Amino acid sequence: MESQNIIKPMFWRRFFSALIDLEFVYCAAFLTHLLISQWFYYDFFIGFAFCCVIYYTVCYLFFNGRTLAKSITSLQVVSTGNNKATAKQIVTREVVCIFFLALLLPSYIIHRIHFYTKAQIWSTLAVLIIAAIIMLVMFFILKRPWWELASSTKTIKNREKRGLIRFASFLATAIIFTLTIYIKISYCSDDRNHFWTRNIPEYPVNTETKMYADFIKMHSVNPVDYVFRLFEKYDLVVLDERLHPEVTQYELISKIVGDPRFTEKVGNLYTELISQTYQDSLTHYLNTAFPNEDTLNKATAWLETNTDGLWPIWGNTNLFDFLKFVNKLNTHADDSLKINWYCTDIPMDWTKMTASKYQDLPRKEKRDKIMADRITSIYRDKAAKNEKRRKGLVIMNWMHGYGLIRDRNGIKTGHFFNNHYTTAILMDSLPGKVCNVIINRGPLGLYTTCFGPAQHGKWDKAFDIAGNPDAGFDFENSPFGNDNFDDFLWNSSSELKYKDVFTGFIFYKPLEQHIQKDGFLYMLYNFKDTLLRRSSCISESYKEGNREYISYNNGKTEVRDIPYALYYNLILNVGLPIIIAITLLLCLLAYITTVKPYKYLSDKVEVTNIN
Repeated sequence: MESQNIIKPMFWRRFFSALIDLEFVYCAAFLTHLLISQWFYYDFFIGFAFCCVIYYTVCYLFFNGRTLAKSITSLQVVSTGNNKATAKQIVTREVVCIFFLALLLPSYIIHRIHFYTKAQIWSTLAVLIIAAIIMLVMFFILKRPWWELASSTKTIKNREKRGLIRFASFLATAIIFTLTIYIKISYCSDDRNHFWTRNIPEYPVNTETKMYADFIKMHSVNPVDYVFRLFEKYDLVVLDERLHPEVTQYELISKIVGDPRFTEKVGNLYTELISQTYQDSLTHYLNTAFPNEDTLNKATAWLETNTDGLWPIWGNTNLFDFLKFVNKLNTHADDSLKINWYCTDIPMDWTKMTASKYQDLPRKEKRDKIMADRITSIYRDKAAKNEKRRKGLVIMNWMHGYGLIRDRNGIKTGHFFNNHYTTAILMDSLPGKVCNVIINRGPLGLYTTCFGPAQHGKWDKAFDIAGNPDAGFDFENSPFGNDNFDDFLWNSSSELKYKDVFTGFIFYKPLEQHIQKDGFLYMLYNFKDTLLRRSSCISESYKEGNREYISYNNGKTEVRDIPYALYYNLILNVGLPIIIAITLLLCLLAYITTVKPYKYLSDKVEVTNIN
């Protein structure tokens, strides 16, 4: 029997034991996933969950209440009566309590919930944090976690006397840890040129990706032609942008707008960028033939630096170049073929802006409705006048481009802030007149870059197999459209497919060829003091940030790759190997400390071996 001291807390011993076990399971799940996904791809986290329950259940049942880590760190799971834990107790502890109640049930609830507001997101995180704190407090008060209480088991300090078992446990842990570290480091060294842009390891070439590639080859068309096919069926085509500063997407947009079919049959352009307040300034600019390139550059710089609806300056190179492109189209076209460019962003006059006024600007749903109402009003006015060119290309970014979500019965659902995004409102106001197309992209924003590309990289790999052709196609009746919608971080419902959110898809250049450009000629020309005054309307920290930007940038154009995969690769292929290596050193330390292991981390207690 154990001594009375055996029930004293062993927090650090158990913590390191759990850390070693979880990393062992991660490594086993990683290697298994790497092998099996060559034929059949599955979500890694599902594989990790199943590896957890199999590993712990098998170890406890067949190795006398010990996992590999517990053999190394001298811990053992027994019944509350200090006898060997029964199969029923182990199944209750690992399968029922931990696997189903602690892992699957919360995952299923989160999977089924749709988050509409930041308040809901933060409240959910708060609940999870509070639950974790409660479990931690229970551990220190009751000396055991809840799953041990429910299964009538406990963890005791009891050193494995059989040296061969301890050696085999350490050897197995060392081998699988070392193999995982080697593979991850090899990925990074072999693909250093694409460490920023490709998620490593890449999605495998298997039957599924080959099938997707065959669809691309057989059913896609040139993206410019695809857009004009959509204009044959719809009056408004919404292009959902990539990250705002990405420039190659505007190569595509310029090809569409510069096509004779656009000036003849469409003629109208609506953009999220540029405040409605400056519509007259934009129209005057677009129809002015400037005497030389330098004058055009100055006029374009003034327009871009003064007309944004939310920020003191909009420094993206692509808007500067696109404004000049449309200006040159218009100044060389007949009046009947000139392009009408309509601003839709919220009314804003920076010359009269103050800090209090800035805080009162319409945001979120109100801003989307303002933009949608602006487009709807102009379109209906053209339709009422029976204008020949009433169709329009609408350029929106990310969620502003999400479509109207309906269930299988055609009833509007409550996805994405109750369908209050611009395109959804347009589709509701102008039924049958609006379609939307997403352009291939990586994750948008810092918080999503850690979670990988669309469909874990399956789409990118399919296009890679097909030769990365520029392509466009409808989501309906395509394998792409039937994939679960995963563009929105806080919605993972398996019921929502890409075809439910977007009409079609355009692939234009693979991720590693996407370029971000900031800055343009005359951007800060006679503008530095104005920029700082405007920035103070937002906050002093924002003002100081722009002061540093002015000092560093000084009007230069900065060109760089977009680090779609940087954080993902840093976490999984650099950070985790470092953690695994440190844990392996802890394993070694625990193994070679044969007398009173971890005496510097836990109480000195004597136990009786119950093997």
